[in-house]
Amino acid sequence: MDKKRMWRPILLGLLVLFSGLYVLPSLVPGGAPDWYPFKKRLNYGLDLRGGLELRYAVDYKRAIAENTLRVREGVAEELVRRLAERAEMDPDNLTEAEREEFAGTFEVNREHFDSLLVVFDDPGASAMVTTDVARAIDPNYMRQRVDDRTIRLRLSDARIDEIRQHVVDQTLQTFRRRVEAFGLIEPDVRQSGETDIAIQLPGLTQAEMDMVRERLGQTAQLIFRMVDDRSDFFRDKASALETFKRENPERAATLELKCVGQEACWLEAERKSALAAFISTLDIPEDRTVGFQEIEERDGAVVVRSYYRTVYLHARIELSGETLARAMVLFEQTGEPYVSLEFNAAGARRFAAVTRQNVGERLAIMLDDEVNSAPVIQEEIPGGRARISMGGGRPPQELMTDARALVTVLNQGAYRAPVHRVHDYEVGPSLGRDSIRAGTLSLIVGALLVICFILFYYRFAGVVANIALTLNVLFILAILVSFNTALTLPGLAGIVLTIGMAVDANVIIFERIREELRAGKSARVAIDTGYSKAFSAIIDANVTTAFAGLILLTYTSGPVQGFAKTLLIGLVASLFTALVVTRMIFRLTVERWKLETLSI
Repeated sequence: MDKKRMWRPILLGLLVLFSGLYVLPSLVPGGAPDWYPFKKRLNYGLDLRGGLELRYAVDYKRAIAENTLRVREGVAEELVRRLAERAEMDPDNLTEAEREEFAGTFEVNREHFDSLLVVFDDPGASAMVTTDVARAIDPNYMRQRVDDRTIRLRLSDARIDEIRQHVVDQTLQTFRRRVEAFGLIEPDVRQSGETDIAIQLPGLTQAEMDMVRERLGQTAQLIFRMVDDRSDFFRDKASALETFKRENPERAATLELKCVGQEACWLEAERKSALAAFISTLDIPEDRTVGFQEIEERDGAVVVRSYYRTVYLHARIELSGETLARAMVLFEQTGEPYVSLEFNAAGARRFAAVTRQNVGERLAIMLDDEVNSAPVIQEEIPGGRARISMGGGRPPQELMTDARALVTVLNQGAYRAPVHRVHDYEVGPSLGRDSIRAGTLSLIVGALLVICFILFYYRFAGVVANIALTLNVLFILAILVSFNTALTLPGLAGIVLTIGMAVDANVIIFERIREELRAGKSARVAIDTGYSKAFSAIIDANVTTAFAGLILLTYTSGPVQGFAKTLLIGLVASLFTALVVTRMIFRLTVERWKLETLSI
């Protein structure tokens, strides 16, 4: 061979050596030793290695219901303006008493998650809620007349479908960001059905499974609500509480009503579930809600008692996590960590307005339905900063772990709607071993059959083809390891299919070479001509298959996507080995031994 072209086999030899060394840790039980330069190993998917499979349902109706409550406030404000204009008064200059007088002439209540009922005392007043007025309040709500005094405002079906898909899409992206933040191998997060999200996480330890369950289940909807300390809501429920305790003596054993003088009352219990069970039996006004706060009583640094209490809140959300710019872990002077919150410009302005308008009141900082703290507003806070304490009485490392986990969840975003885990399934290692054994056996049997056929039918050329097939599989494994791609059972099927396509390419080439040899041409000319004539047919077949693989990769997920990844990687490897490696071996052999014909 021309010395100027000797770099090609040398480069190929280095590539094969590097690929072999790169894949070696995946073939050695227990991995490579510490001194070995390559540490990455081939990872297996959920169907081969086992792991965790989760499914969550997105409660989009709850998200729509909360939005309907916000629309309810806008409807009430707009109707007060319309009634003022009807009375020939300036709606912008109404006194508080006049506003309350107008607001007392109608009621706006949520009928279902997607509709509101407006009931007027005066039958003639309902006529002012025209279609144009309804559209001005919210263009997504349709006006329906129920009777002379009642108007229904209902969200259109098209808008419900649009909101459902939007909420599911946003929740799906939030799940993906959180899962990616774990740094796990080849996680699979995809929508399943209309409102479900399926998550597959292969190769997890038990500790990792517990961590994933905890953090994925933490919705971490950061919201700020005003506390209603003047209400007698719980004081009036004393008899209902006694009845509940008689009917549920075990669950409600620690449930108590606490009052301080004539101020607002609250409920206490050792378990949050006891409070939630009783609250679920009460009829809470639509403009109010109940939160739960964990209280720790200390003696110095030691927690002597821990319990939960209720906090009666205004349902209106003054500020939410959507305006959060970033969250980070900072430290108290005592060394305990806490989570610092910084809002964006809009959030900072809103935070300043809320604190300015509610001096002397308590502002609850909430994560989901739990009140982290409810400090009294002493003055306007213009800086747009707040903080979440992590509690005490626990080891510093545990506090730090919880703080970092909360920061991750807050920075990756809260779910746009409540999510409920409906499926939690651990794939055991025995199933993984059985799948690996069956998949590996099929791969070995298929490869051996192909190798034997090629050797029998093409003789020396069959040896060349088998070398190319071996390198093909080696290159595929090396690429899978380098891209941190998990090998799944469909992926094994993709490798088997790739071997078949590689053989097909070799068959096309060998038959063309045979034709040239029968025509009396020399071995070198037959090789060059055979590869030249076979090139277009091989490229056409592989490009067509590549288009199908790209479509599968783009529009599918899960096992089918794993098959597409392996197929595309295999196509690249098979083209390289069939068109470059085999041709190089033929040329080296012909030029080294001065052959005039080939065993083919």
